[in-house]
Amino acid sequence: MNVPHPLKTLCEQATLLMDLLLRERQTLVHNDLAMLAEITERKESCIAQLIERELELKDLLSRSGLSEKPEDMPVWLERQRFAITPWYQLRATLGVIRDLNSVNGSIISRAERNTHRLLEILTGQPSVTTYRHNGLHSQKSMTRTYGCA
Repeated sequence: MNVPHPLKTLCEQATLLMDLLLRERQTLVHNDLAMLAEITERKESCIAQLIERELELKDLLSRSGLSEKPEDMPVWLERQRFAITPWYQLRATLGVIRDLNSVNGSIISRAERNTHRLLEILTGQPSVTTYRHNGLHSQKSMTRTYGCA
């Protein structure tokens, strides 16, 4: 009997999420809001499935008397006579996912700041973000007492 590797679906979902994050980055750069909504929906579904698979895997580990620590996974895979390579591939993919998510978050944050700034300008209420000649943000003079004798 040929039993599928226990990390197979987790690896597939992680690869799908990585692809979605790459597409999300392209969509953010091109400002394609219709496609972004579709990608976001697919990304949420993928993450939910990843969480479900992870919980199943943690249950398998705990039933085997091992903890949920990453270093216990190779031990469990060896005990079950499964290849360890998918575990290292999964960890590498999750690292790429973390980095892609960080970059996408930065792009979203920058776009949000730019949009906020444009709205301030359009409404005639821009916040001062540059220093004046006296080193202050606003025209109000400020005084500080650092000590007295």
